[in-house]
Order: sequence, then structure tokens, then C-alpha cells
Amino acid sequence: MTVLYIIAALLMLTFIVSLHELGHYLIGRTLGIGIVEYSIGMGPKLFGWKKSHKIRGTEELETIKYSVRLLPLGGFCAFLGEDEANPDPRAMTNVPAWKRFLTVLAGPAMNFVLAFVITVGLIATGSINNVYNPKQYIEINELMEDMPAARAGLLPGDRLLAVDGHKVGFDSDGNNTLRPYLATIQEGQKVTVTVLRGSEELTLTVVPEQMDGQLLMGFKYDNMPFEAYDVGLFEAVPESFSFMWKTVKATYRLLADLVRKLFVGEKIPEGTVTGVVGIVAGASEDMKAGFGAGIGDGFFVIIYYIMAISLSLGIMNLLPLPALDGGRLVALLFEMVTGKHLDRRVEGIINLVGLGLLLLLMVFVTYSDIRTLLK
Repeated sequence: MTVLYIIAALLMLTFIVSLHELGHYLIGRTLGIGIVEYSIGMGPKLFGWKKSHKIRGTEELETIKYSVRLLPLGGFCAFLGEDEANPDPRAMTNVPAWKRFLTVLAGPAMNFVLAFVITVGLIATGSINNVYNPKQYIEINELMEDMPAARAGLLPGDRLLAVDGHKVGFDSDGNNTLRPYLATIQEGQKVTVTVLRGSEELTLTVVPEQMDGQLLMGFKYDNMPFEAYDVGLFEAVPESFSFMWKTVKATYRLLADLVRKLFVGEKIPEGTVTGVVGIVAGASEDMKAGFGAGIGDGFFVIIYYIMAISLSLGIMNLLPLPALDGGRLVALLFEMVTGKHLDRRVEGIINLVGLGLLLLLMVFVTYSDIRTLLK
């Protein structure tokens, strides 16, 4: 069964990447750029076909190859004259820069659109938590009988707001801020707790007691740091924009911190960056657990991963690095502003170096993923 889930995870990745390439394809065709082939999957061709399409604005036809390939590792859209000089006016390098810019941008944009649509649905149904709005309280779930908290008058459902004037809840990383403060309390110390009960704010005094070598107040609490969204469909639209924007900022902050650590020689914790191997391993394990709990849970895992990976792919592809869409967009912006196309030879060298560095990074990340899996 594990093999089936791995295949399912690979097909999920292929779907997301193929949709990215479909964005390039659709805008490229709309703007009249010649297309050689659109493929789902990579490697040897399993099957394919050719179809003639009318060239936009003319009565002429162009023939585009469509194929499905063996390896479920993505896909591609090959444009006319993309990697070589071609006199055809519809070749990628011969059309105006703004058309090339929109065509390149359409790939990441398609990933963002997919992620946005799914996020709206997940938020509207309360299926995900608001991870950018941690709880500013600790909710008490259970009281231990004849212990200080119960004697002080605390009740299940009380929301603990502060201890001795120190606000408690969860920080931006979801860490519990109550636990470290409890560790500083001494035996016999009177602890003032502020709780919200319904709409009423109460202040109670608890004196912790020793039990089995531990100083206890005598209550258990909910350690989930985030609440599920509780909004309707229309409110879910701006919430989805907010969620995605915050994810973009958080991702770029993380990448900037990784670059800083590389430059200063700090160790990067394993698992901080995940590649295809790590994504497939994590998705397949989560799918297995999800379908083990029920069909609904299994499909939720798939939908959530499609959203998360699609959003990540869109974000990463906009990085201004050679061999990525972001690097091509920077070069096209330069051309649009200056009116000068970057020297073909220089552009080729930059892209070649960028591709080499990207492949080295992929090797490093894959090695890190495999080490993590073997531990």
C-alpha cells in the first residue's frame, strides 16, 4: 500500500507542475507565441498526438505536439525558438518583451490561482487553522479532583489569560508561553491567575502543591495554538488573500535567514529545506494516515498538499535566480526598461550557471531528505 501512496504523491506533484506549465501554454498561445510541445510528465514518451490550431489573428495553422511521458515528475511546455535562434516572427525570442514577460509570469500565477481557490474552500469550511493568529489564551480542559486549581474555583472551559500579570497563550511560532513561566514558580507561592469565563473576566489565586516530585496546579489544558477559521464564503476570500500573502512573506524571510546562515557559517538544521524526496515521503505518509482514518480525511490530505505545494512552487519560481521564472522575469524587466535585449551569449552563460547551481542545490536537498528519512 505504501507504494501506491508514493505513486499518488508523485502524480499529485505532476498535476501541480503540469498546471504551472499550462499557465505558460495558455498565455503563450493567447499572445501568439509559437508552441512546439506540451507534455505531462518527463522522460521517455508513453504516447502522444499532434493537433493543428489556428494561429491567433490569422487563417494559418500551427501544429502542436501533446504527450504523456513515463516519469511522473512534472511536465513542460516547449516554445518555438526558446533555446535557439529562429527567424519565425512567432518564435519566443522574436516577440515583444511584454508578451514574453506575461507568458513567463503565467506559470507561477497559475499556481497561485490554484492555491487561492483551494484556500478559500478550506477556510470557508473551517478545515484549516489560522496559523498566523495564535491564541492569546490557554483553555482549561480538565481539572484534577481536590487539587489547587479546583479549590481555587477554576472550571473546565475557562480561558487562562495571565499568570501573575504575565500574559499567556502562544507565540507566533505556536509555542506555549505558559509552560516556561510555570517552571519558575516556587512551592507555597501564591499565583494569581486571570481567566475569561464566558464574557466575564475573573482573578483567582492558586497555590501549587507537590505531587510525585512535581509542583502542580492541577489542571490540563488545550495545547492547540491555533483556532480553526470561522467565517463564511465571502469572508473567506479576503482571509485567503491574507493567508497567502503572509505565507509568501514568511517563506522569503526563511530563505533570507538560510542565506544569512550560509554566509556566516551557521549550521542549518536538517529538514529546514525539503526537496522532491522529502515532499513525496511526507505526502505519502500523511495520505496513508489520512485514508487509514477515513476516506474524507484522506482526500483532505490530498487537497491540502495540493494547495501547499502549489503555493510553494509559485513562491519559489518567482525567486530572481537564473533558470527560474523569477530570473527570466528580471531579465525581461531589464529589456522592457532599457529596450535592449540581454546579449544572447551572456544570457546563455547565466542560465547555464544558474541551472548548474540549481542542480547542485537539488542534489544537496535530496541528500538531506534521504538522511532525514534514514534516521
